[in-house]
Amino acid sequence: MNALEPIFLISLAGGLAVLFFGRRLFWLYIGLVGVLAGFELSQTYFPDMPYWLSLTIAIILGVIMAVLAIALQYVAMALAGFVGGAYVALQIMTLLPAIDVSQLPEWLLLVPGVFGALICLVVFNPALIVLSSFTGAAVLAQLVPLDPLLQNGLMLVLALVGMGFQFVVYKRRDEE
Repeated sequence: MNALEPIFLISLAGGLAVLFFGRRLFWLYIGLVGVLAGFELSQTYFPDMPYWLSLTIAIILGVIMAVLAIALQYVAMALAGFVGGAYVALQIMTLLPAIDVSQLPEWLLLVPGVFGALICLVVFNPALIVLSSFTGAAVLAQLVPLDPLLQNGLMLVLALVGMGFQFVVYKRRDEE
């Protein structure tokens, strides 16, 4: 991925925002997940589609998800938890050298997706902090060309930093 491509810049800016402010800007988190999932799906299932069309479809999906997040907070949170859980699982599997992601059935992502949705509905704010931190970390880690093991380590460190930052801000708001 070229550093000047729009999807790289969206991933970098969105990944940082979601990593550190995913709970406060949950609509941005949900929109970013929509953009990334839409882009990935359009590139995977329609590899001959022009780049600009894939990006346009992805942005439209992200905007729709962000608007839904504002209008239907809990429905959107469950959907974001589902997509976020599936996306993070897919990114982790992509980084593992023993797993060929192209050979995995798509339904296999239902398990982490449903798990992410349930977690989000049961414990909304803490789940949003954890999922947005891991999503932001996964997005940022994939931008750095590293060995898969180092990329996983970077993702974990970034996720822990993001969770720590967001939980401190969350606790501070509760105390005020």
